[in-house]
Amino acid sequence: MNLRLDDDRSDRLREEAEAENRSMQQVVVTAIDDYLERKQTERVRALGAAFAARHATLLERLADS
Repeated sequence: MNLRLDDDRSDRLREEAEAENRSMQQVVVTAIDDYLERKQTERVRALGAAFAARHATLLERLADS
């Protein structure tokens, strides 16, 4: 995979990597991992909310018992 960045992004990424004493690749991989984790968490929360809405009556009865 090739990642093409405009000059401004490339400069900012290089500066951040240098400030963290890491390679640009390490910073990018960490950013991708964080993004994927956030997206997965959002999907799980959406599924949970949909389940709760669909089964609200059952959940209320279980809470009362």
